[in-house]
Amino acid sequence: MTAAHEFNFGGELVQFAIERTSRRKTVAISVGFDGVRVLAPSDLDDARVIEIVRKKGPWVLRKQAGYRELGGVPIDREFVSGETYHYLGRPFRLRIVHDADAIVSRIVARGSTLIAPVLPDMQAAIQRSAVRSALRHWYRDKAKKHFPERVRLVAEALGISRPPIHIVDQSKRWGSCDARGHIRLNWRLVMAPVPLIDYVIAHETCHILEHNHSRRFWRALETIMPDFEERLRRLDRLGHKFIW
Repeated sequence: MTAAHEFNFGGELVQFAIERTSRRKTVAISVGFDGVRVLAPSDLDDARVIEIVRKKGPWVLRKQAGYRELGGVPIDREFVSGETYHYLGRPFRLRIVHDADAIVSRIVARGSTLIAPVLPDMQAAIQRSAVRSALRHWYRDKAKKHFPERVRLVAEALGISRPPIHIVDQSKRWGSCDARGHIRLNWRLVMAPVPLIDYVIAHETCHILEHNHSRRFWRALETIMPDFEERLRRLDRLGHKFIW
């Protein structure tokens, strides 16, 4: 049985569904693109479940904010010929090519086509996995080559040295900046148009100067990128296309 509930936490409305199951002994909370889901034991009353979820309010809001940052619902991918993928905002068509020498699939870009060689007679599920892995490798390699120069330009505009960069696999963030001033960038960001890549880089690099979102932070960001709000809105609209 599923029941819908909501409560206000720090001015944010948290909506969630409670799913009852006799197989659970404790409450489990998950947050995804489709909202907040709560699994609870059949014999635990609603008031107690809501109390538990409320105590997890800060964690739930952080998770929701991460999904909002990525924008929309991810596109289901089959990793087959004809699908469209993006690099620096440009669309590319995927083309699967059977090749008896393709022991390991490696993506090759030709014009507006991404060619993925695979072994003939490969099972469909194994082929999809191989192509997905090849695409991820290709994008990570492009990110490693493209991002450092973009970070250098932003750092130069801020009057600071280029910070260390790490290309990471983050499912809920485009980027982050740690207390040491190291910038972490999601490899998926390389699919976005360059102005949106620059926005994320500028945002995270400004955190080297100010670790929170204070007025000083926003002034620094606006100084080097006066149109950052429009770029953020575009990223919110397009972001889901780059998540798979």
